[in-house]
Amino acid sequence: MDQRKAKCGRYGMFTGILNVGLLGLVLGAGLAVPFQPEVWSGSDVAALLATGFALAYVLLGAADWILQRLALAKNPLPADLDLSDRAIARERVAALTGCSLLERHARRLLAAWGAGASGPQVAVMAANQTGRLMAMLVAEAGAILVLLVAAAGFAAPGALLTLGTGLMVLVALVGLARFQLASQSAGYIESHLLAHVGNDTPAAAAADFAQSAGKAAAESMHALAAAQTRFVEQLAKSQDQAATLAAKAQQDAAAQLAKAQADAAAQIAKAQADAAAQVAKAQTDMAAQLTAALEQSSAKIGTAQTEVATQLGRVTALASSIDDVLKLQQAVDGTLKGVAVTDEFKSTLVELKRHLAESDQLLKNAAKPRTIRLVEKDNE
Repeated sequence: MDQRKAKCGRYGMFTGILNVGLLGLVLGAGLAVPFQPEVWSGSDVAALLATGFALAYVLLGAADWILQRLALAKNPLPADLDLSDRAIARERVAALTGCSLLERHARRLLAAWGAGASGPQVAVMAANQTGRLMAMLVAEAGAILVLLVAAAGFAAPGALLTLGTGLMVLVALVGLARFQLASQSAGYIESHLLAHVGNDTPAAAAADFAQSAGKAAAESMHALAAAQTRFVEQLAKSQDQAATLAAKAQQDAAAQLAKAQADAAAQIAKAQADAAAQVAKAQTDMAAQLTAALEQSSAKIGTAQTEVATQLGRVTALASSIDDVLKLQQAVDGTLKGVAVTDEFKSTLVELKRHLAESDQLLKNAAKPRTIRLVEKDNE
């Protein structure tokens, strides 16, 4: 018994605040990977955390619903079980070793009956357990819906808002499914446990016992119906608020988009005007530079033409001078030819040749070596 308590003490509903908180932080960090804004703000972080908590509640709530459904399908309290004998009840407590909510509730009731509690006391305990479970389920779903509604007003990215809206529906469905399963579990305990518990009170207390049990069951069903009504109302209110906030967020986004488009159009028009002005200025400067270059080229061409004309004049004068020289040379050549054919010129040439020959002979003789003989003569 002590070992089973130690083992089951670590279990409960999976949607406890610690499990939802830890898994929500992990899922929120995981959701931050696809939803990466340019700058993280406190609203973005709060929306991610709220979405992570909601997703964690949906996953853990679905897992808890599956496990509770399996526990109910195992039928831990057979219909033919005779629980009027307290010894049999104590033996059944030892046989219930599971840690689901249904088995834990049944184990508490059987332990109380086996310890000597009366039938009305066991019925009151069952009603209290059912009431606490219903209140806890409603509180969990309501808290998650409040977080999602608050996250819708954080101006989060559109995809994150869409995910939050879908999670609202899933939270509502999971909460409703768990609520219905808890109601079925309460009916199962009433039909398979409370109906088989013996009445060891005096005969006069039989009516009180039946009245107490009926009153407890009626109050439990009334509380269940009221909780369901409040849950549906809260769900409808949350959906309306979420739709309003989503519409407002879409309108704000559309206004911001229109403003951004207008600003972009104005900037583009200004840039085009500046570019046109710069192009016109560049064309004007280029035209001025081309005009100046053409004027300089025209001036240089005129100067070159003048110099060419001057040089052509000089060439023409030089050609005339050359013609005069040629004519003079022709005249000299003609004169020389005329002088060369005369007898006087011929005799002069013959005389010149003879004179040159004599000069050559004289020079040759003067150039010959001479011997000087010194003769000593006595003076008388």
